[in-house]
Amino acid sequence: MSSTARVSRSRRTAALAATLGVVALGGSLALPTQAFADEVKGAKLSVQAPASVGFAGQPVAFTETITNTGEKTTDFLLELDTTSDLGTPSDAITIDYRNPTTGSWESVPLSFQSGPGSASYEGSVPGITVAAGRTVTVDLRIGAPMGLPHDGATNGGFDSIGLRSVVTAPGGWVKLAEQTRTIGVDSIRTSLASVPDTAVAGGAPIEFDAVLTNATASGYVNLGNVLFSDPHATVQIRKADGTWDTLAKVTGDELSGVYLQGRNSGIAAGRTETTRVRVAYDVNTPLGATRLSPCLFVNEGDTPFKGTTMCETDSTVTVLAPAPTPTATPTAAPTTAKPAAAKPATRKPTAPAAVKPAAEVKPAAAPAAAAAVAAPAPQAPAPAAVAPAAQTTGELAATGSGSGTAPAIAAAVLATLGAGAVLLGRRLRRRS
Repeated sequence: MSSTARVSRSRRTAALAATLGVVALGGSLALPTQAFADEVKGAKLSVQAPASVGFAGQPVAFTETITNTGEKTTDFLLELDTTSDLGTPSDAITIDYRNPTTGSWESVPLSFQSGPGSASYEGSVPGITVAAGRTVTVDLRIGAPMGLPHDGATNGGFDSIGLRSVVTAPGGWVKLAEQTRTIGVDSIRTSLASVPDTAVAGGAPIEFDAVLTNATASGYVNLGNVLFSDPHATVQIRKADGTWDTLAKVTGDELSGVYLQGRNSGIAAGRTETTRVRVAYDVNTPLGATRLSPCLFVNEGDTPFKGTTMCETDSTVTVLAPAPTPTATPTAAPTTAKPAAAKPATRKPTAPAAVKPAAEVKPAAAPAAAAAVAAPAPQAPAPAAVAPAAQTTGELAATGSGSGTAPAIAAAVLATLGAGAVLLGRRLRRRS
């Protein structure tokens, strides 16, 4: 508990004891209370609280304005209380104020209580002096860092913060003004876009986008934007110059993770950053479904992946076996049948028909010799059939050679023999 909180409560206790003492003596509190109220009457409070803050992010600035409607310069006390869901860690919420003397931000000491159904923080900003009829603006900021730097809480969480602001005046501890506000708690997001459904073990890498979105009012520091994948995977990101940078893997229990922007990175409020990622699975990657898991870690300590953790929906990739390499089947070289050597066309020579020599003519009477001469020459037997040529060449066709030459030759022989016979007969007659 802070010293300021202890002083405030001791003063409240003293005032309560005095009140009880007066009542016990039968006195009346109406006149002293009224006198105090008239003296400091009154004060107004205006609260410009932020609509939301970022879960595990940096604090968001806002202001509260105190107006002194009394007739005297007064020192006011601004009390600030928060209420959040049960399970809120002890270092989940912070409140700072700007010291008007130094201009620097200082923490408002807060006391934490976890009661039935809710958790609360209480603190106060002391020494706010406001002249009569004047206003003073107090610069504040509130955040939900969910832990200390490099020591983020790993459990707990809440959707909103109820902020109660009360102005009191020291001495009387009378509530002069009060305002309540509800501040939402939003979260930074990480997601994967356009992840392919399949990849091939040992094949080409798959490509997709990792999108970091900070739609909150808080900036983030000590941030780890992590992508978890199979230990056999190699993860690369595309740099501004178009080249690819291979990221170092940090091995976890089942998956290995890479920091897409490095450890202890940051992102400003209202910004979105897109990183082009490609993942290659080596040939030893188990086939089947594998996960790509995006997670954010804030305020990690020395141990990787230990801090305030926010993980989003996994993407599933099915790793397939590489396509079988076709094996070359030896095939016999096509055989070209050599054409049979063309034999020159031939034909069997046709032997001339055997001609019987003319019978020796004995000297005889002229009529007999004449009869012998007049008798027709004996017919030569028909020429033997000529076997058809296997193939007639163009040269033979051009010269007119063919089977019709055999009769012509036989006729010429017979004519010659007949003429010889006539001539022989004439010579015999002369000799006789």
